[in-house]
Parts: sequence; structure tokens; C-alpha cells
Amino acid sequence: MKKKKKLDDDLRFCTECGKDLTNFDFSGKSEEEVDHNFENCRKTGKFNGDLCSKKFIMDDDIAEKLPDDDDDF
Repeated sequence: MKKKKKLDDDLRFCTECGKDLTNFDFSGKSEEEVDHNFENCRKTGKFNGDLCSKKFIMDDDIAEKLPDDDDDF
């Protein structure tokens, strides 16, 4: 049986973008734009978490990076 992937319960997503996250997946932003925004947040101290929410949304292969878990979602 194939194991399902699950996020670590201690992982904190940065959501400092607030309203900018609403419908972000439909915004048409490029990966380059998101990376630039993320670097700017880190430099200015706005980044607050373990993982940028926008980078998580943009990452098509994120499921491959998540830890295995036997529990159902």
C-alpha cells in the first residue's frame, strides 16, 4: 500500500502576505516573482515562519518533499 504524505505538525507557514494569499494560486505569478518576494521578506524581517506560503503553493512537487505518514488526512 502506498503511504500518504503529511505535513509536520510543528511546521509554521509564514502568512505575513495576508490578503495577497487570497486566490494567489490563480494570480499568474511566476516562480521568479515569488522567489524575489520571498528574498525581500527575509531581508526586511517580514518572513515569520518555517516555510513561505506562496512558495508552498507554487511548488508542484511539494508532496514528494513531505514526510511519509500512515494516517489518513
